[in-house]
Amino acid sequence: MPCQHVTLPGGGSAIVCGTRRRQRCACGRVATLACDWKTPARESGTCDAPICAKCTTSPAQDKDLCPPHSKAFEAWKACR
Repeated sequence: MPCQHVTLPGGGSAIVCGTRRRQRCACGRVATLACDWKTPARESGTCDAPICAKCTTSPAQDKDLCPPHSKAFEAWKACR
């Protein structure tokens, strides 16, 4: 990840640099989101699979699901 200038909420700015490569969605596009499906076995508590804006399903505001968990969510809803 190249360095980026970021504007902070208080009006300041920062330079953020990283060496991590950009993550890709399963479709090959650059992933800008991460799956929010609850996964207790993971340290973060969520799936965190990288997903792009075209492949996400958003069941609630600020929540995104990867395609496999979107199917699981639909199955869960059908059972209720």
